Amino acid sequence: CVFTHQCLVTSLQSQYDYEYEDNVPKNCTTSESITGGTVEYSNGGAAGSLLIYHCSAGFEPYPISQKVCSSDGEWKPKVSRVKCEETNDYGDYEETQKNCTLEVSIKGGSVSYSNKGLEGSVLTYHCKAGHYPFPATQRVCDRDGEWSAMRLLNGQKILKAVCKEILCPAQLQLDNGQFWPRRQWFKIGEKQTFSCHEGFVLTGSAERNCTQWGGWTGTTPVCDNQSEDCKNPGTPPGALRSGERFRIGDKVHYLCQSGLDMLGPSERHCLDSKEWSGAEPRCYAQYTYDQPDAVAQALGGSLTAVMDVSHPDFKKQEQALGRTIRVAEGRLNVFILLDTSASISPESFHLAKNATIQLVQKLDSYEVTMRFGIISYASEAKEIVSITNDLSQDVHYVMRKLHEFSDKSHGNKRGTNLHDALNKVYEELALLRENKRSHFNETQNVIIIATDGYSNMGPSPINILPKIRNLFGYKSSVDHTKEELLDVYVFAVGQQVNKQELRSIASVKKDERHVFVLKDYRQLGLVFNQMISDSAVTKCGVAQEEQDKSETPYTSKPWHVDILWGPRTCRGSILTKSMVLTAAHCLIKVDSDESVSKASAEDITVQHGNGRVKAMELILHPRFDLKGLKDKNVKEFYDYDIALIRLSDITISKNARPICLPCTSSSNRALRMAPDSTCDQHKNMLLHLDETPAQFIRQGTHRSDTRIHIGAKRGSCIEEARSTIPEHSTASLSEVITDRFMCTGGTEKNRVQLTCKGDSGGPLFLRKRMRYFQVAVVSWGTKQICDSQTDVKEWPQDARDFHISVFPLMPWLKQHLHEELEFLP
Repeated sequence: CVFTHQCLVTSLQSQYDYEYEDNVPKNCTTSESITGGTVEYSNGGAAGSLLIYHCSAGFEPYPISQKVCSSDGEWKPKVSRVKCEETNDYGDYEETQKNCTLEVSIKGGSVSYSNKGLEGSVLTYHCKAGHYPFPATQRVCDRDGEWSAMRLLNGQKILKAVCKEILCPAQLQLDNGQFWPRRQWFKIGEKQTFSCHEGFVLTGSAERNCTQWGGWTGTTPVCDNQSEDCKNPGTPPGALRSGERFRIGDKVHYLCQSGLDMLGPSERHCLDSKEWSGAEPRCYAQYTYDQPDAVAQALGGSLTAVMDVSHPDFKKQEQALGRTIRVAEGRLNVFILLDTSASISPESFHLAKNATIQLVQKLDSYEVTMRFGIISYASEAKEIVSITNDLSQDVHYVMRKLHEFSDKSHGNKRGTNLHDALNKVYEELALLRENKRSHFNETQNVIIIATDGYSNMGPSPINILPKIRNLFGYKSSVDHTKEELLDVYVFAVGQQVNKQELRSIASVKKDERHVFVLKDYRQLGLVFNQMISDSAVTKCGVAQEEQDKSETPYTSKPWHVDILWGPRTCRGSILTKSMVLTAAHCLIKVDSDESVSKASAEDITVQHGNGRVKAMELILHPRFDLKGLKDKNVKEFYDYDIALIRLSDITISKNARPICLPCTSSSNRALRMAPDSTCDQHKNMLLHLDETPAQFIRQGTHRSDTRIHIGAKRGSCIEEARSTIPEHSTASLSEVITDRFMCTGGTEKNRVQLTCKGDSGGPLFLRKRMRYFQVAVVSWGTKQICDSQTDVKEWPQDARDFHISVFPLMPWLKQHLHEELEFLP
């Protein structure tokens, strides 16, 4: 069988036992009406969809409340006139609620039910790993006590579901090359290999493996000799491509084999820039979903590019995926459209809402002026947060409104009207354009749509996009790369989405993906939590949270370093690409005769998230003197216990990046404070409580929680250190514990962890606006409870840790860092 479209259809039929027919099911009309009420369509007029009648309170549809679209394009049952009548017109008669059976089975799997089989309950089929439910994953219980029908692509009704093996659609076309084996489908774990004819160079993967989610490892193989204007665009797995000329103005067309849906553009153009429009299309089976980490990487790359801000100390260290756009003063509008239609379960709505809250928090960490517009849509759209409201810039207000919003807010009007939601975006943008024209053309706009179904109410949502684009002066085109002020991202969640419709809504930009398919709303949360990876930017104090298990260990503490001096290990923090902050006592040793000697730079190695680097210069604070209170019988004195290590440049990435140092311009932007803010205002912002929650890195591996005792609480905190002063000493407590020390520890009410031997030199830090700020350097503790290996089960309440505050030592820090960091006046 040659590799033709007809061959692919035949192969797909035999592989999956599909019963294809030439007669395609007809759609029903969407012009039905009810006297005194409204009509809702569950899936447009497609075969198997429902027509649902709605009446106002006190009335109900008579004589029927819904119809089903048959495969011959007729609404059944045939009733000529439906009207809304008062509920009491029916006397005492009440129709008995019919429950759906809970005895449904699936061959090779199991079944679960929501809401005990009552009307609206959802039946879900489950299969073991490497398999998927066919022909449907879920069914809904109707008011007649019947589970919704399962149908093949040709409309044929199927009574029994089965678990089928997940397969990967194969590479079917490789210009100027060859591949092996030549089959249409591959099982999980099988591989396909690729090579090019003489004179052609292979880009992409020479070998790809079929994965358990029905996709391939690696990237699409391409054989090219760059003899034309555009490179050979290649052909993705499961697709055939037409178009053999790749000169400027030429087009290529893609077609997925039957049974697969295409995501991405089906047509690409060779542009004047000698690049192909859009991104490579993908062919998806019913069971194929994007993996959250891959989505986060693709989305994070393009969305990070959207939010890059041009500052004097901002430098690009890696190439982002796609564009790099810098917007004057960093203005950004973010619209998030949440599907709250009937198909969204309460659990899924809760997950989607929490995912949105996480996304808002992450986006708020960027140094841009940002507004949020949050819109929930069912039969009609409702604004949770209006972007025209000045409070839309306040992340706490936005999160509060999200927390308060309920999935019950739409009442019984639970259709899916994406057009109305996008029209709300259009109206708000039009208002911003009218009222704030001076900034409108300087502001980025990102629209994020999450949906799990078809648009079944209102006009096609595709119709509203040209109106939105026109606000910015953008004309319709096959590629939107030049639309620098507008990006539309779409998340299709679950199986029931109209991939073709969503594909036509999302932006099409060179080398960027704007539409993704996820298995469920739980994975949407994973994507939102990982997507702003910041791998391409050098902003201070950015880190993934520790629950991001997919990330490397360094990612939750990218500023952390180990300082190695022979067998000794101390800790430190990255302040700039060439400066590390640590404790001065980490760089000295006490000899047997009680004399103190300093390390040489060549003795010190710094290990960070991207490797090791040798020290070039050691800068201890000149007033640090371990024997400074020897005349008062204090053996060791740790005032001014702070030092800098200069080294050759660290490669900045998500695994190794600076922590934020207060009183600098970069921290000022991260805190969103006024340009003329002072160092004292930074201190008051970060340390505004008598017991301020803070963290440190314990045993070099993980963040641990503690509390900084200041103000009225400081006195009782440092009192616990009195026992460390020898009885025969003449030094007072205030001489040993100077004002430059911060005191941390727990209380009966708030137990905390404590530093271990070897933690010295590490940062004591706080989190504000999803960014981390160092306020002190770990120096010493009243009790040695643990070392680098000890696992402590019970932390003593009376133990205390002491740290050198960076605030009183800011002049010294500025003296040595002013060439690399811009400090506040």
